[in-house]
Amino acid sequence: MTTTETESPESVLIYVYDPMCSWCYGFRPTWKALKSQLPEGLPVVSLLGGLADDSDVSMPEDMVKYLRRTWSQIESTCGVPFNHAYWDQTPPPPRTTFISCRAVIAAERLAGRGEAFAERIQDAYYTEAQNVWDFNTLCDLAEAFGFQRSSFADALMSDDVRAVHDEQRQLAERLQVEGYPSVLLIHHGQAYPIPVRHQGADVMLSDISDLLAESQA
Repeated sequence: MTTTETESPESVLIYVYDPMCSWCYGFRPTWKALKSQLPEGLPVVSLLGGLADDSDVSMPEDMVKYLRRTWSQIESTCGVPFNHAYWDQTPPPPRTTFISCRAVIAAERLAGRGEAFAERIQDAYYTEAQNVWDFNTLCDLAEAFGFQRSSFADALMSDDVRAVHDEQRQLAERLQVEGYPSVLLIHHGQAYPIPVRHQGADVMLSDISDLLAESQA
């Protein structure tokens, strides 16, 4: 298994994702099941990657067709629901996800609720066909989620949140993350990629446990 040296010797499981990554949405039930079974004391850190930088340019038709097919594939593979009406809007939506990543970071910094808000963004996007790349839509979601609208809006647009997202993306790059979702075990200064298996939490848990056991032998 390929490993990458890291600066920290601490054992930690790292999850790298994007709330607007459809495969991350499909992986969500497996990830939650995996976390519930992890060895006691193994910390988990989530990093926000980012599929697409800020943009207001509509996606080309070939990209729309590709993502339509991808949603259908994930629906069949992972058993999660999608609202395909999202793709009926005219003009097509832009290909942009960074703002939703920053929204998760803002929720975490304001109230330690980043993971829960990421799930709310996913549900709004994939099952309610909402435009979660839109600033006002994200603020609406945050307000309904219990955040003060102005505080959330300020955090979402702040340089601090942008800097945190930049740092997380750069760390993912140093860990040689090439796609989302990605799971890595950091142990004794090495990063071990854990193959992502949709609907395969038990197999992933076995991979993690084996690596921890090998390092203790």
